[in-house]
Amino acid sequence: MTEITTGNTDARGGLAAPEGAPLPPDAGVAPAKGAEGVRATEDLSPEAAAAARPMVEVRDFSFSIGEKNILSHVEFSIPRGGYLSILGPNGAGKSTLLKCLLRLHEKGTATGTVEVAGRPIASYTQKELAKLVSYVPQAGGWIPPFTIIELAKLSRFPYSTSVSTLNRADLEAVDRALEITALTHMKDRPLKTLSGGERQKAFLAAALAQGSPVMLLDEPASFLDPHHTSELEKMLIRLNREEGLTMLAVTHDLNHPFKSGGWALILKGGRTSYFGPVEGLMGSGVLEEAFSHEFTYLTHPADGRPVILAE
Repeated sequence: MTEITTGNTDARGGLAAPEGAPLPPDAGVAPAKGAEGVRATEDLSPEAAAAARPMVEVRDFSFSIGEKNILSHVEFSIPRGGYLSILGPNGAGKSTLLKCLLRLHEKGTATGTVEVAGRPIASYTQKELAKLVSYVPQAGGWIPPFTIIELAKLSRFPYSTSVSTLNRADLEAVDRALEITALTHMKDRPLKTLSGGERQKAFLAAALAQGSPVMLLDEPASFLDPHHTSELEKMLIRLNREEGLTMLAVTHDLNHPFKSGGWALILKGGRTSYFGPVEGLMGSGVLEEAFSHEFTYLTHPADGRPVILAE
């Protein structure tokens, strides 16, 4: 049975928790590879049962375009407030997975189940989905012809008919997003005049202004220098831990999962090569299997966290 639709939708697609504020970030359990999954919710109150469900759950999901299979039987679940790092070699289907979660593919056949906040994403209107899930694209792509604040205001589209109808709550959400990303002082700058790091912060601000409890990020630090990469990573981790946002981030940085914590999903050839706690990446052979490459595993001298080096 297919529970995901494919169709032409807006790239800012996402959803706020239905009927009120997001549920507690520590609710729910994301199973490691081979685990039993989320505990049964039959005996819980409706509110507790909703809190115990994963925020994002993908079961036996496959996606193909024509005769080409891009994703095959992918499975994972992430609780509210969880952090998922999505890894894998080029062409593994990582970006396609995010686009499927956003319903961005015009063509294609999808089977399996994709749920956000306990409901199949096909059951949401696009504005409803945009209240739950926001999106930060790769750096270096198309640059919209807007200023920073115009982009942030446009992200309030799930709640308003147009920028001219934004209410006080909309404007407060925009102002707070610009403050969190330290862009208030340059809010009137056109995106095309910004550096790559500044532009990524602008896209992050727009996603924050959208007010969605789930944020999808497609290689957000690609093309950025070390300073802006570190700044962006720290900001994402802080938003996850302090704001309770559920993060799903595609990354080529094998050390990012050890900074963010949470879970890791490795795709290879469109299939799940590994899903489990990030600690399972360390010296277990899963990276060697996924990337067909040898790695060296070290301990960071400053904070003791694991460090992975490619041979």
